[in-house]
Amino acid sequence: MGLFEKLVSLPALRPYMEQDPEVFVEETGWREILQKVRQLKDLEALLGIVKEASPTTEQQKILRGYLCTMAVEMAPGPLEVPCVDYAGCYLTRGEMRMVSSSKEDLPANVGMGMNARSPECRIVVEGDVGDYLAYRSAKACVEVKGSARDRVGMAVGDGYIRIEGDVAGGLAGNAHNTRFEVDGSVGRIQRENSGCKIMIGGDVHWSIGEKQLACFIKICGNVGMKYRKSGKLVDMASGLGRNSVLLVGGDVWGNLGTGMEVAKILVWGKVHGEIRVSDTQGGFIYLNRKKVPLLKRIAGTIGSEIGVRYVELKESGYLFAEDPEEVKDLILS
Repeated sequence: MGLFEKLVSLPALRPYMEQDPEVFVEETGWREILQKVRQLKDLEALLGIVKEASPTTEQQKILRGYLCTMAVEMAPGPLEVPCVDYAGCYLTRGEMRMVSSSKEDLPANVGMGMNARSPECRIVVEGDVGDYLAYRSAKACVEVKGSARDRVGMAVGDGYIRIEGDVAGGLAGNAHNTRFEVDGSVGRIQRENSGCKIMIGGDVHWSIGEKQLACFIKICGNVGMKYRKSGKLVDMASGLGRNSVLLVGGDVWGNLGTGMEVAKILVWGKVHGEIRVSDTQGGFIYLNRKKVPLLKRIAGTIGSEIGVRYVELKESGYLFAEDPEEVKDLILS
């Protein structure tokens, strides 16, 4: 029996290891027990246990990930840990580094429950990560020098997440006061975020979820291109909430303005869908008049699109905007 197997077989840990994984992640008792194990107070021994571990259950995977966290919080400086699931879970201090070289076997749940209380606390991943990056973190400070798979930054309470590549699936979702930066494209922006800055350097392939409240969302590419072939367009950013701003540098394949309230949308490209905004809701959609035919502009002016403004937008101005206050400078006339 290896050291990891002996560890998970400790009588004090056994009741926790038999819990349902969803209950186990909420418990703090097993973490307190690990902090008291004498053999885990030596950094080299701790890393050795992580490297030789072969967990067989989800609870054991979470425990192994927390051993990585203990090592990082013990280390005098930045520490590289093995590329495993749940590495950095519940991290509160120290800098964790991880190298992910595989394109298939990607580490999932990295940084789950992180709470970066100290200024130097962060996670840096060289390569790609799997699902649930920084899931349910009170404060996330994460940099990925590659791509991420799905459910990135769900239920994060504060901090930042930066992805140098793409996000294949969903980004954010029930996140608060968090800065998300993706240099590439994302599958979709999930619903119900508040006070977030979401910056996408490429496209949003599918959709922008509803109920974005006090969010600044910048998409330098197109939105909804996956709907272009099917022709079945959906509402984009419906219920865009108070003081939210959405900038789209390319085209939108979807409907804009549904349920919009005291918010602004600026589109440099074309909108291939319906526009349903009314100024009685206090929101406005600014469309690049260079991209809208004259007859359509006239029809919109005398029709029902009273919340729409056909304006001259500053070329590529969206590239540099990072705050709602800067939006007024993007509208030239």
